[in-house]
Amino acid sequence: MIPETEQESIKENFLEIIGKEDVLETREFLNHQNISDVAFLVDELPDLSSKIISNMSIHRASSVFKILDFSTQKAIIQDLPPYK
Repeated sequence: MIPETEQESIKENFLEIIGKEDVLETREFLNHQNISDVAFLVDELPDLSSKIISNMSIHRASSVFKILDFSTQKAIIQDLPPYK
């Protein structure tokens, strides 16, 4: 597990990037994070969880999805657009 300060830094960086609404930068950021760090973002930012998953490559998204709680998985599935 990474230190709490690093997790907060990742969260702050993500919020800054997603605020720019630059899809490519968001994808690049998420795809270069450790899957446990992305799972942390999903847990910390439940309103953005489906956006986080949908902005990742399919293989990385499925790896993150596997380590999430069942209730979180269910919520994401219900929020994802049909084409994802």
